[in-house]
Amino acid sequence: MNIDQAYRHLPVGIILVKGSNLEIVDANQKFYEKVGLLEGSLTGTLLPELFQDFIVPEINTNAVFTLVSGERFMLIITEVPKEDYKLVVVQAQSFESLLKAEIEDKESRLQAIINTAADGIITMNRMGIVETINFAAAKLFGYNVDEVIGQNIKMLMPEPYHSNHDEYLENYKETGDQKIIGIGREVIAKKKDGTRFPIHLSISESILHDHIIYTGILHDMTAQKNAEEKVRRYAMELERSNSELQDFAYVSSHDLQEPLRKIRAFGDRLKRESARLSERGANYLERMVYAADRMQNLIDDLLSFSRISTHTKTFQLVDLNAVLKDIMVDLDYLVDSTKATVEIGNLPFIEAEPVQMRQLFQNLISNAIKFRKDTIPPIIRIHAVIEPRKSKSDTTVSAENLVTIYVEDNGIGFEEQYKDKIFQIFQRLEGRKYEGSGIGLAICKRITALHGGDIDVETSLNIGTTFIVSLPINQPKMKSD
Repeated sequence: MNIDQAYRHLPVGIILVKGSNLEIVDANQKFYEKVGLLEGSLTGTLLPELFQDFIVPEINTNAVFTLVSGERFMLIITEVPKEDYKLVVVQAQSFESLLKAEIEDKESRLQAIINTAADGIITMNRMGIVETINFAAAKLFGYNVDEVIGQNIKMLMPEPYHSNHDEYLENYKETGDQKIIGIGREVIAKKKDGTRFPIHLSISESILHDHIIYTGILHDMTAQKNAEEKVRRYAMELERSNSELQDFAYVSSHDLQEPLRKIRAFGDRLKRESARLSERGANYLERMVYAADRMQNLIDDLLSFSRISTHTKTFQLVDLNAVLKDIMVDLDYLVDSTKATVEIGNLPFIEAEPVQMRQLFQNLISNAIKFRKDTIPPIIRIHAVIEPRKSKSDTTVSAENLVTIYVEDNGIGFEEQYKDKIFQIFQRLEGRKYEGSGIGLAICKRITALHGGDIDVETSLNIGTTFIVSLPINQPKMKSD
């Protein structure tokens, strides 16, 4: 029987068999080479006679069998229909070569993964000699790969680690005392140009074919350290700024207040003798006294803001209903004089600093009354809801532990584009039409932040404003200790 020329020139061994007893019709030259027989000598031989413990596998399946000579083969049996009988094609390939190819494929895949890893990977032997280094590690140290392989790992270490490395290895061999192996830690490394830089190093020990190897994974911590240093400097600057703010508060309460008191006192004396002044002089005096009063209010507001910014008191359980009740007593005259209506819903108990809670809501209610419309009496509604809403300034506060308090009014409102600006110190959207220093809402913002909460605002020009205060019901333990 003539066999197709395509079978004869395939790079793997091919056997053609027929019949239920698998009689060999022909085999290509590749198979004869593998078996070590003369070409054509297998014609008429039964396929099972070539292999030990041969069991006919199913068609289109793979099976591994051993030749009488001891060499293993992978057989892939495929049935090919012919005119008056079926022909079975047996593709035979050395199992060892397949296994070797598979191992080589896995090794090449592993090497590709190692070489493309973002972190540096280095392996070395028991003597500290580098056996492999990936591209990331070589680039990290500023070397080419071939400059490191075969060299002692201590070439990548600055002093004193460079000199102490051999001693460490000897100590580990003798005592088994591990200082780095199996423990990731931060160390200082050295680049080719001598630059020292921080890395996180973790080393593992493995045994491969009775050969101990150490694998080190290196992560450059330069960016992280720079960020930490930036945060540290920022914290120091913030601490210095707070200290200056405390100094400013002291100066404001003593050095500024005393001369201001004298200005106001002498101004009051002059007012009592204003009959002796000309009309222009009386006008100047009135303007001076008014400016002194505004300066006094500004200093008082600054002192209030600085105290909130620099002092944290112990939190305690506060009844917000009682806080609002006391506020309304203090604002009784203002409410009556403006014919304001203040509706207060049921508010919860929360862990807070009571004086600051009083200041927070008194500022918001006073603000709502101040920025009222000229023709419509102010209506202010205050109510609380426990809802799934997170605090922007403290994302650790769970939704269930957060109360949202709405302070709504029907006042003049303002344009939406200014909603973030109003919480900044000294910001006033209405110029001098309304009395104030522009610090009240900045104080509210600071109070909510110190309590792990937040304050937001929704507004429409000439329709009204709603301040949304989010506060934790319970403070984290570390804040109340």
